[in-house]
Amino acid sequence: MADMQFNSDQQNEFSEYARPQSQGFDLTGKLIQWGIVADRKQGEYILIGVLVIVLVLAFFIYRWGAGSSLPVPDAEGNLYYQ
Repeated sequence: MADMQFNSDQQNEFSEYARPQSQGFDLTGKLIQWGIVADRKQGEYILIGVLVIVLVLAFFIYRWGAGSSLPVPDAEGNLYYQ
């Protein structure tokens, strides 16, 4: 088994298994093009960070908004919050 050899084309060896190029919008590519990030991996980290910040802000806005409601008048005309 030690003398077994494989003939393969190094350039196209895995071409049929390569990830296809997407036809959609490439935001990490735009970040690179605009000079905000140096490479794709750094751009993906930036986008993940932005996503986390947006989710945290949405959570806090949701929590703060849940406690406030419109005032309700009672029989005497006084307003109170439920």
